[in-house]
Amino acid sequence: MSAVLLLRRIRAYFVRDLQLELSYRFAFFLRVLSVLAVVTTFFFVSRIFTGGGECPCANSPFAQWRDPLAAWITGLAVLNYFMTGFSSLANAIRSEQAQGTLEGTLMTPISVTTLVVASSAWDFVQATFFASLYFFFGWAIFGVNFRGSFLLAFAILLLTTLVLASIGILSASFAMVFKRGDPFAVFLGTGSALFSGVFFPTQLLGSGFNHISRALPPTYGLDGIRGVLIEGRTFGEVRDSVFTLLVFLAVLLPFSVWVFSRAVRRAKREGSLIQY
Repeated sequence: MSAVLLLRRIRAYFVRDLQLELSYRFAFFLRVLSVLAVVTTFFFVSRIFTGGGECPCANSPFAQWRDPLAAWITGLAVLNYFMTGFSSLANAIRSEQAQGTLEGTLMTPISVTTLVVASSAWDFVQATFFASLYFFFGWAIFGVNFRGSFLLAFAILLLTTLVLASIGILSASFAMVFKRGDPFAVFLGTGSALFSGVFFPTQLLGSGFNHISRALPPTYGLDGIRGVLIEGRTFGEVRDSVFTLLVFLAVLLPFSVWVFSRAVRRAKREGSLIQY
């Protein structure tokens, strides 16, 4: 398949999803307000830890949490991206099943790779926008400053998202065959929020839960991103996190694409593409 044809198909999916989103403008506006409400809430919660003042918690033993609001903003923005990474394709599959268009789509000469990328394109653009809102509101309204390289942090975010998108492909494979009751969304979504350091330092976890934390890719991604934006670390100082994410990606991506291809073939063979 030529790159031009791939881009045209991605554009077709993107335009379709954009037009659908534009038909619900008020819902979009409410989501923007919800981001502002969350940042505002965590601002006042952070003042509990700073004694009601504006100074970061200089005595905190957790370097990335000396400014709690900055840590929470980073965690929430990244969690928004993470959730998109492993749920967007599965949600797209379920939507196509519910609308009765999945069978028609898969009967066309479209590759698995094209379906995966095109179905998720709009979700990632939208996730980028809303993740950026967390940083914007934190900086513009509450004076949160980030001192590291946004480019390096974004590169780590993209790498982490690719890893989670690989798990998302497994989730979509489950949705393709079993329709409902996806275990990946439950365990990975809950695990990312509770054990990856989104809301509190992973050092607070006991030895048992700490093993769970270290088994989750978001833990390494969030640690690297916070290290860059809050502590001002360089690439050399976060390369261990980057290397771990690359290992996850090298294992999960080819395996997940293989599983998804088999799931599509099984659904076609059983004639269950129109079932939901």
